[in-house]
Amino acid sequence: MDKKKLVTDFINGNKDAFDQIYTGYAKAMFAICKRYTKNQDEAADILQEAFIKVYERRSLFNPDFEIGPWIKRIVINQAINHFRVNKRFQLTDDDSCFEEAEESVEIEDLSNVKEQLLSILQELPEGYRTVFNLYVIDNLTHQEIAEYMGVSVNTSKTQLLKARKMIRQKLEEKNITRSRIKDEQGI
Repeated sequence: MDKKKLVTDFINGNKDAFDQIYTGYAKAMFAICKRYTKNQDEAADILQEAFIKVYERRSLFNPDFEIGPWIKRIVINQAINHFRVNKRFQLTDDDSCFEEAEESVEIEDLSNVKEQLLSILQELPEGYRTVFNLYVIDNLTHQEIAEYMGVSVNTSKTQLLKARKMIRQKLEEKNITRSRIKDEQGI
């Protein structure tokens, strides 16, 4: 079945088309859910709720666009809503940390390092992890994050800065440095 017909059938409520879309996107969307939570079960719950919304809102999808980004947006929104409802994180409005220069952490594409980074992300407090994911991985601006989460732009910036510091500290604890990555790659 071609993709355009699949999407049209999905919009019209065809269960088999929905199943195919789910099968095609569930693994990638589950990876997004895992970035926002500390455990597999919570990620699975978010994924399930997100795909329920995908199905319920199928008539709102414009078939002139790609369906993947539309599903991804619903998954991210569901992850944010999950934590809003559960009130699991506390965000602080502390501007004092902006006085320090912001450093960037660069990690090359190594599968072991990716696994360790995911593990580090899952160790972060919920607020840090959520803002880090939205800003660094999902490319939202601080203004967009503030609107999504109902916080100030400065709170978003503070959470990101604190997340980066904590990630840097955990990378150092695990001896993951730029020079080690380069040595492992033979550069």
